[in-house]
Amino acid sequence: MTAAPAPSPRSVAPFALALSGGGLLGAAHLGVLAVLDEAGLQPAAVAGTSAGGLVAGLLALGVPARRIQEVGAAVAARPWDYFGVNAEGLLHDLWPGGRRPATGLISPRRFLQALLALAPRARSTRDWLCPCAVTAVDVVSLTAVAFAHPAPPPPRGGPWLVVDDVPLELALGATMAIPGLFVAPRWGRRVLVDGGVADTLPMDWARALGPDRVVAVTVTAPPPVEGETLGITGVLSRADAYWTETLSRLRAPRAPVFTIAPDTTGVPFFGFGDYAKLVEAGRRAAAAALPDLLAFLAPEAPLRRIGAG
Repeated sequence: MTAAPAPSPRSVAPFALALSGGGLLGAAHLGVLAVLDEAGLQPAAVAGTSAGGLVAGLLALGVPARRIQEVGAAVAARPWDYFGVNAEGLLHDLWPGGRRPATGLISPRRFLQALLALAPRARSTRDWLCPCAVTAVDVVSLTAVAFAHPAPPPPRGGPWLVVDDVPLELALGATMAIPGLFVAPRWGRRVLVDGGVADTLPMDWARALGPDRVVAVTVTAPPPVEGETLGITGVLSRADAYWTETLSRLRAPRAPVFTIAPDTTGVPFFGFGDYAKLVEAGRRAAAAALPDLLAFLAPEAPLRRIGAG
């Protein structure tokens, strides 16, 4: 693929990037980012949820997308080296009078450590080098949580708990904690789960971080299917997609949004064997959208919404 010519830094308006959740489908974000890098398009702020929260948090630390992609490829090749069954927690959950019960079946600690090793000097969300927000949900108080630095006023659709200084491992572990699957971090009296429970595509937080224009990347918008092909997992996944996409639309900011939606059709939520295919899907979607994206980001362009968002 031929790299697009890099535009002059003055030829585009500042924009914030919003990255959706989607399990391993989030690998498509890395293909999109590769094309943006080749075109010289650097976001002024980033926001993300779940898989998108992991990518956003690392981008804000100055980690190049290609380095994230390399770690992702290693994880996809040997996931058992990075994720472990939460055996001790499950034992305490089953044993009467034991310690605190398990909050998830799988521990992602080694995975998170591998990601944070990409920025070894960073410890806290205050180490982010550009405005960033990653989201989670406290299931104790049923409150949406945003780990954001610097902390702006929260967007509409709250209530929000906004926190600007926590350990990076807590923020990233919380945003990816799919309820029941991954260990939900305990934070004081709170128990934090995946931000996709509240909103799978945090366009509102991207806008709250400052720039007028938002570029949103969604990897979870499923196309229509034949009803006869749906089984139990299909019904559950499409029901989940409906309410999370609906919440995203309800929370969408009153601001111009350009949406890029890589085609992830037919790839399972944790299709590790499809990692390279997903990265390439992101590249194709971004390359196809690039001319319109450059027009959207032209400083003199009218502020309007483009795409599926």
